[in-house]
Amino acid sequence: MENELKKVYTGSYMNAEFIGSVLDQNDIRFLIRNYQQEGLLAGWAANVIKGDASVYVFSEDYNKAMLLLDDINATDIEEDETNS
Repeated sequence: MENELKKVYTGSYMNAEFIGSVLDQNDIRFLIRNYQQEGLLAGWAANVIKGDASVYVFSEDYNKAMLLLDDINATDIEEDETNS
């Protein structure tokens, strides 16, 4: 299905926003689910264990999105090793 959403990230909302900006710059449509905000709007707050946000992309963009995220992770690792 071309309209199927696939998860590319789960973790902090701040990181989800950053990933969303990278996806947006590369013309990849995305959706961010903020679980804490959803709970507050529903009138209750949940203790989220695996992260408070997830980023989803359409299945047709999944591979491109994952390549971008891999590049981001590789860059972060290289920067960490250089600063050590």
